[in-house]
Amino acid sequence: MPGKIFESISPQPASSSYNHEPSSDTAAVVTLAAAGAGKRHAIASVAWSYDDDPTGGSLTITDGGTAVFKVDITSKGPGFFNFFPPLLFSANSAVVATLAAGGSGISGIVNVNTWVM
Repeated sequence: MPGKIFESISPQPASSSYNHEPSSDTAAVVTLAAAGAGKRHAIASVAWSYDDDPTGGSLTITDGGTAVFKVDITSKGPGFFNFFPPLLFSANSAVVATLAAGGSGISGIVNVNTWVM
């Protein structure tokens, strides 16, 4: 069945809305608005980085406000998660990926590889 997911994928235009690089000690947040009736977001990967070891670092993904993925991040540098098969979210639901604020003077970046089905 995994092949059926990929049969319905069409290329998505690159967009700066799929990444966020705020000032230091601010959560990096990518919000995917509800896609419309019968449409669902799919996420293939999420990448992040902190420029120093974070205090209370974490990555959370929510589906309609409910956390469906959460992991602590304890060290600086880049990291990523590939989801295979991709994470498929509820129909017509907003999806939010949040990289927690890293602490005083620490900046973070989050990037989401996503499309709508």
